[in-house]
Amino acid sequence: MTLTTPPPIDPEEEEMLAPHSEFVAAEGSEPVEETANSVDAPKVDDPPKVDDPPSERFTWTIENFSKLTPKKVYSDVFVVGGYKWRVLIFPKGNNSDHLSVYLDVADFATLPYGWSKNIQLSLAVVNQVNSDFTIRKEYTQHRFNARTKDWGFTSFMPLSDLYDPSKGYLLNDTFMVEADVAVVDPPTTRFTWTIENFSKLTDKMLWSDVFFVGGCKWRVLIYPKGNNTDHLSLYLDAADSITLPYGWNRHAQFSLAMVNQIHSESTIRKDTEHRFNAQESDWGFTSFMPLSDLYDPGKGYLLNDTCIVEADVAVLEVDVKDSIPNLDGLSI
Repeated sequence: MTLTTPPPIDPEEEEMLAPHSEFVAAEGSEPVEETANSVDAPKVDDPPKVDDPPSERFTWTIENFSKLTPKKVYSDVFVVGGYKWRVLIFPKGNNSDHLSVYLDVADFATLPYGWSKNIQLSLAVVNQVNSDFTIRKEYTQHRFNARTKDWGFTSFMPLSDLYDPSKGYLLNDTFMVEADVAVVDPPTTRFTWTIENFSKLTDKMLWSDVFFVGGCKWRVLIYPKGNNTDHLSLYLDAADSITLPYGWNRHAQFSLAMVNQIHSESTIRKDTEHRFNAQESDWGFTSFMPLSDLYDPGKGYLLNDTCIVEADVAVLEVDVKDSIPNLDGLSI
């Protein structure tokens, strides 16, 4: 897609980094903090091979570039992967002697609390004389959220090169920038936990064995008779939380399911996402399903006194310490 109209100018001088917000839980999901022993052996299904996501190119042409007076200007909005984006540039640099170029989530103000988007990104300033000298910078992957709703390069290229008419980046005072954007769905891994002699369990709570997703250790926690409730309680836990360094956190999307072994369409599955940390290393559903349904032999959740629990986990982001990224993607 190509735009040749002058860019709209954002009326507010907003900060590049929005304040960090912790992610709220989906309705019915909550943390639990206790310890227990592991039981049974795990089964982890390998995720299917995922091809590189399709990328779309947005081209923004700005005329009379050297005459721009605003500190920063935005492109028109474009849509990739069902999401709204725009390019943000600082023609005279963002407190720098370099051109500053970023990708911005255009509709961040209307997105729900706790939103996040995972993308692959490259930004380029086109050399209109010799394409071999086009300057292109890439991020393999970045997670946009309320904390980092803009992301890119504060020091994209020297202003001295940009405004030198012999360099080819300004031709007839016209500037061209390209953004290649692909929205990435993180790979999901399924862990299956089969528990035999379920109705004979006497422990208040049970842990599954540890399984790995996204380089992180996880386990499922279940309360067979409910966590102070008349419902089955089911949680996902960061298994190695005690040994992780101060300030660690990991953001994951996950679903937990109680498999119906007679009618698969009656399997109960609940989805949520959470930023796990030292204060909330477990997250899930205290009222997952009524115990009366679980223990009713005609319902299909216990077959030969065996239940099957599934956890589908996708790790979105992992931080081992509290750090705030600058706009060049580095931790400070």
